[in-house]
Amino acid sequence: MQETNLKPAMEYLAQRYPDLQLSVRHDDDLQPSLEALRRGTADILIQPSTILDERYVEHHHWCDDYRLIVPSASQAGRTLIEIAQTVPYVAWRHAGIDRLHSQLFTDQLRLRHRGELSCLETLLELVIDGHYLSVLPSALLPDLDPRVQYLPLPAPVARRISVIARPISLLSNAAIAVLEALKLA
Repeated sequence: MQETNLKPAMEYLAQRYPDLQLSVRHDDDLQPSLEALRRGTADILIQPSTILDERYVEHHHWCDDYRLIVPSASQAGRTLIEIAQTVPYVAWRHAGIDRLHSQLFTDQLRLRHRGELSCLETLLELVIDGHYLSVLPSALLPDLDPRVQYLPLPAPVARRISVIARPISLLSNAAIAVLEALKLA
């Protein structure tokens, strides 16, 4: 597990609620579950949308679209198909990867798959260094860098992220503060 970057939400919470303790974790588990809620080790869980039962409520969700991130040098007057056929692809390992690859296959975008990485920073370094291309949610893309370009996919692929909690957990002031910060982020 590694910490994920929700910097705007964390800064907002730190300024507005200095006594609130929040642990944000990223698990590279491809099949996330509600187990943390069931065991009582978490009050709020943020994960890709899932089918819930009557004990858990999706309180808030937001959508994000994926972008192809390519080294600028590989773009020189080439089409998206040419880039996909010549530059090796490394996937970001996350819960939505199977859905993403299925959609890319349906859209007939054939990538030269070379593996998966769960460390986003390492993946971005490899793309920036010109070795690979990748597909990432737009919310995770770094600020514009002249060494890379962000290209739209042939057909939009969206991911839906949900905040899931037991209804009783949503009554606490801490939960309300976290949800408000996430909505602002």
